[in-house]
Amino acid sequence: MCQLKAIENGCRHIDTAISSLSGGTSHPPTESMVAALRDTEYDSKLDLSALQDIGFYFHEIRKKYHQFESEFTGLDTRVQNNQVPGGMISNLSNQLKDQGALEHMNAVLEEIPRVRTDLGYPPLVTPTSQIVGTQALLNVLSESRYQTITNEVKLYLQGKYGKPPAEVNTNVRRQAIGNESVITCRPADLLTPEMARLRSDIGEIAESDEDVLTYAMFPDIGRDFLEQRRDGTLEPEALEPPPGDSQDYCVAATEFNVSLHGETYHIKVTGTGHKMQEKRAFYINVDGTPEEVSVESLDAVLTNGGTDTPQISSGKGSSRLKATAPGHVTTSMPGIIVEVLVVEGDQVSAGDPILVTEAMKMETEVQAPIAGTIKAVHVQKGDSVNPDEALVEIE
Repeated sequence: MCQLKAIENGCRHIDTAISSLSGGTSHPPTESMVAALRDTEYDSKLDLSALQDIGFYFHEIRKKYHQFESEFTGLDTRVQNNQVPGGMISNLSNQLKDQGALEHMNAVLEEIPRVRTDLGYPPLVTPTSQIVGTQALLNVLSESRYQTITNEVKLYLQGKYGKPPAEVNTNVRRQAIGNESVITCRPADLLTPEMARLRSDIGEIAESDEDVLTYAMFPDIGRDFLEQRRDGTLEPEALEPPPGDSQDYCVAATEFNVSLHGETYHIKVTGTGHKMQEKRAFYINVDGTPEEVSVESLDAVLTNGGTDTPQISSGKGSSRLKATAPGHVTTSMPGIIVEVLVVEGDQVSAGDPILVTEAMKMETEVQAPIAGTIKAVHVQKGDSVNPDEALVEIE
């Protein structure tokens, strides 16, 4: 309806998507718009039958990527209230799903307009949509709003993304940047030329200016990508078998013998705990004696039930300690370690930055919860981390 009215009022070009990839957070279907405009003064003259063949083709292709589907990419009328762009909803959904906190989605969608008000109504387009969405997610997952503030929000409140359309919440700005001055000029005027340095840093693995810009925006991931491309070692992410595929079925033993240090034990699995639990209980008989064991998955493979090599899949578990003590430094959401700012033996005060993590393309400083001495550092640059893990220990 929106596109039709736009055309009637003089719009000459519209964005659509083939039907099998349209709707919800995507564009309207191409075939529907072609049919709606047929035999009118706005007739596109496109071949509807050919477009339908394309739609059927991608309908089958889409099944291969079912693991990336989201229940939040369909029609959702709440967008009229929260004004969240489609790409944002997909990212938020995946982050919450990874953390096992998808039930907080409604709370995040309700928090986004509040954060947007606090930040002076930035437009929900890249990159400020991501800035607002990530901060809303942190506000929901943290014990209190703005307990954790991303570096991008701090830069935004300093004026480094330009002047906000409206007044920002002064309390939030003070909490984020303290008494630091706010930029009133054009932020780009404060930047020094750096293209020459970037070309020198990345060297010959950059084959074009676009490669240099990739490195500039994503220094670590960009360098890894360019090096793997040069070495011919780039590999696509493993895809899960489509639901209902005949190869989904594989045989799993429930009774077997285990030999350990020369001793053989007869094992029979009699029951299991819920498969979605972080630590899953298995109930077994060992030589006829009932036992209970707890299994925490640290890595996994996707089997296809045949003789092919299993596909590698990232495990959700972790070998790190669970954060339980006041001096255990942890993070609010899954992410990647961008920088470790301390080493064992350092003295820190409460609130000092300890780590920098990246999640949903936003960087966040992780601060010391207490004052003390760094007892242990359990992470390094590039590590994947999850909430409730003890990343650094302070005593």
